[in-house]
Amino acid sequence: MNVYSIPLLIASLFFIGIISERTIKYVLALSRAFGLSEMAAGFILLSVTTSLPELSVSTIAAFADEGGLSVGNVLGSNIANLTIIVGLAVLLSKTAILVKGQYQKELVQFLFLSSIIPLFIVQRGSLGPILGVVLLVLFIYFSLTISRKTEKADKVEQQPAKHTAMVGFKFILSLTLIIFLSILVVDSSVDIAESIGLPPSIIGATIVGLGTSLPELATTIQALKKQLFGMALGNLLGSCITNVTLILGVSSLISFSEVSIVAVESIMFYVLLSSLSVWYMVGSGEVISKRGAIFLCVIYTIFVLQQVGISVFIF
Repeated sequence: MNVYSIPLLIASLFFIGIISERTIKYVLALSRAFGLSEMAAGFILLSVTTSLPELSVSTIAAFADEGGLSVGNVLGSNIANLTIIVGLAVLLSKTAILVKGQYQKELVQFLFLSSIIPLFIVQRGSLGPILGVVLLVLFIYFSLTISRKTEKADKVEQQPAKHTAMVGFKFILSLTLIIFLSILVVDSSVDIAESIGLPPSIIGATIVGLGTSLPELATTIQALKKQLFGMALGNLLGSCITNVTLILGVSSLISFSEVSIVAVESIMFYVLLSSLSVWYMVGSGEVISKRGAIFLCVIYTIFVLQQVGISVFIF
């Protein structure tokens, strides 16, 4: 193990926490400047930009005609976002996610709809340009719907264009730093895990999978601490919707490779289970509580165990 791995891991996590707090402030400033609601800001500004790691992995895989890797990356990321990331965000922030308003619930419905889309990929057995166009159209539709129909945010603040541009630059810079620091977290964690003898399968299913979702986790925790529930939902659920529509849509446009049906089917159950669990919590109690967060973390734990070959009979 490299001597700097542990200090680098600690320092990276520390700075991620600090920078993510600034990022939320920039998002709030931009949302007021453009007249966006909290949820629209979380969906349009945060979810798309925090999904850049998944976009880069899926795009590279698509260019290499590895359509299965693109689909697996997207679905695995969504499972992580809807289970361990939601769960940790609630537990670490010590704040339950309150779902208020018709359009926050509509976002959850969009999530469930987007979770069904991979079933059509299983049926087709391949990616392609037609599927890509359909997914990109859905992404545009979801984005326009959220930006137009959600409850309005504070009155549009008249700020000089130069000031808004500077805030936008700081927002992009802060998210770039978070993504870079997340890569350092993954690299140092993998080095530590390998030094203590963890097998590659466990490293891939846990550290690498969670590493690409660190930006969502960090920004969501800060949003919850500030009671910005709409932004937290827009970020987390929006990231899942973005993964299935925008990212998988781009991958489909540039890849014509076949997708292993067996491989996708093995994780589709958990995609639907996690989506239905969040949907049920929102529909029944309009809240994702500490108890619900623990349940979501348990789902992810069972998913990881099964991915590394440890069968859990209840699922």
